[in-house]
Amino acid sequence: MFGNKLNKIPKMVEKNQADKLTALLNDRDENVVLAAIDGLGQCTGDVPFNSLVPLVRAQSAAVRQHAVKALGNMGLPKARTFLLHQREEEKDQAVLEAIAEALKHIDVKM
Repeated sequence: MFGNKLNKIPKMVEKNQADKLTALLNDRDENVVLAAIDGLGQCTGDVPFNSLVPLVRAQSAAVRQHAVKALGNMGLPKARTFLLHQREEEKDQAVLEAIAEALKHIDVKM
């Protein structure tokens, strides 16, 4: 991919190109990864949801936090169930707060 990846993410979101955003999840630059996660939360379909779910258990707390927020933005009932379960296993306070906010956001959309 030529040019600055961060600058291309909003266009990918606008075009609902979840497959291209998913490819960025393996980037070396954590800022690109976090922006791709945020972008996936604005996309629709199974690809973004399925790409975000494993990230909720990632080693990086920042990745977990962004993945939780992205799932909350999607507002899907299946995300709610998953986040309720994850809340019981999460130890990081910032991620727990993100889970609480995501659950509120999902409840509003339901």
